[in-house]
Amino acid sequence: MPRLLLRLILVWALLVMLYLPLNTSAYAVGDDRIDVILANMTTRQKVGQLFMVSLGGSQLSTAQIEFLQEYQPGAIALFSSNVDGKTPEAITNYINELQFVITEAEGVPLFIAIDHEGGRVQRLLEGFTHFPEPSIIGATADPFIAEAVGQAMGRELSAVGINFNLAPVADLHTREDMLNTSRVLNHRTLSQDPQMVGELSAALIRGMAQQGVIGTLKHFPGHAQTDTDTHRDLATVSLDRETALATNIRAFEVAIHNGAEVVMVGHLYYPAFETEENRPASLSPIMIDLLRHDLGFEGLIVTDALDMGAIRNQFSIAEASVLAFQAGVDMLAMGPNANFSDQKAAMDAVYNAVESGEISLVRLDESVRRILNLKMKYNLLDWQALDSTTTIERMDTAASFQTLVQLFEAGITVVHDENNLLPLSPTDNVAIIYPVGKPLFLETCRQFLPNAIYQSYSWWPYDWEFGATQAAARRADVAIVIAENIGWNTPQGELVAALPLEKVIYVSLWKPYEWEYIQALNPNTLGFIVTYSTSEAAQIALCRVISGQAPMRGRLPMAIQGYEVGSGIQSES
Repeated sequence: MPRLLLRLILVWALLVMLYLPLNTSAYAVGDDRIDVILANMTTRQKVGQLFMVSLGGSQLSTAQIEFLQEYQPGAIALFSSNVDGKTPEAITNYINELQFVITEAEGVPLFIAIDHEGGRVQRLLEGFTHFPEPSIIGATADPFIAEAVGQAMGRELSAVGINFNLAPVADLHTREDMLNTSRVLNHRTLSQDPQMVGELSAALIRGMAQQGVIGTLKHFPGHAQTDTDTHRDLATVSLDRETALATNIRAFEVAIHNGAEVVMVGHLYYPAFETEENRPASLSPIMIDLLRHDLGFEGLIVTDALDMGAIRNQFSIAEASVLAFQAGVDMLAMGPNANFSDQKAAMDAVYNAVESGEISLVRLDESVRRILNLKMKYNLLDWQALDSTTTIERMDTAASFQTLVQLFEAGITVVHDENNLLPLSPTDNVAIIYPVGKPLFLETCRQFLPNAIYQSYSWWPYDWEFGATQAAARRADVAIVIAENIGWNTPQGELVAALPLEKVIYVSLWKPYEWEYIQALNPNTLGFIVTYSTSEAAQIALCRVISGQAPMRGRLPMAIQGYEVGSGIQSES
């Protein structure tokens, strides 16, 4: 069939489906519905439900349509090639097409998944809220705030038809991960406290669920304490059993006990548990049994992408798919580097294993039932096309921005305040020294501190700005100096070092470890605040916190020199 004609048919059908509900007459209503679906599925269709596949591009090709119709996967993961440069409306239309192709082939509607963690891992950019890195959520230590962030994320995802978020990351924070930009967990973790990670992860998931989006805990049993990126090779976590259970695994246990429904298993080798050398957790009956029985997890288990180096260096994707399913996993994820041949071979391998009796029909139905139950819980069995002309209205990014301001107000951390100078009053003789590229500091702080001296400086400061900032600081009794990364940006660090630090409260827009740079410059620095972000919401919230419009509530999600996890000066607004 010519491609143009095929696309015209799809567009026409989608317009119809905006107004007509999916025909589910073959399905019973009530508790027997899943039984009826299972009874009417072929083995090929059941095997298809086990797979989260990937497709390149943002327009369906004839080959992709034929693949979806023949193999009927249970889920599709979206990657950069699917969404880069695409508007929310275009993404909505693309997802409508994906679902329509499946349902027209009498298949079960899809999980549509994406990595939407916030910070450095967020694939949806144009028209979407850019959520900050998770450490600011960790700094709130507040599940109610985390739940609100989850709601905002979920609202924007569900507005375009995404119903499955491959987030949050429940791996523990380590200093090495945050300070090394090449580490896979760099700027992706909530906290180093496993209890707090578990509670906040579960809260994020609850918030997403309220908007019809399924959250995913990852990467069980925990990626912390290894410097290996599993995209490239198998990562070994050499913790002893007791330590692993009390730290990395504990975070997942807490989240599971607080209602997490999906866990992604990483390609991580834990020799303290695993009896077979170099067996990744994603293919390990021992580690899946730990998750199912020791931690009591009854939900959906999905692998990390099986085209990652940690797997492909040892197994073919087809071999790994069979091994993972035999280990007890429910859903097998394919990443962007798995081509059609890889994915078809994997699905054929599992199908052949069922047909030969290597995998029993009972075992197959067990996982398919979990998948269908989750789809039914989130009303995905009754899929209807979304109207792309109202996508922006559904997203409500203005509400998301307000949520982020509240997040930063709760998370900005006042670590040190030598003379109890905070919050500032409108009559204080204070200078605000800030990056010129962040004008909201001037616009917002001036509302609450109208008499302050305001002096900006460039990202790479000019010589004259050294003199201007020093003069502003000398005229004031206290100087609030805002910078991003003076450990990396040498000229900016030199500008800060030239200031009279004995009257400076330093604000890091980067991370708490900048406290150590400041202490090295002058141990008598008056104060230290960390915002964890340069975003507009962070700028607004900082002005509100230092002026007393919002209370000081943030707590360090990681230990730094002289301060433990949970440290932070608290106040009433």
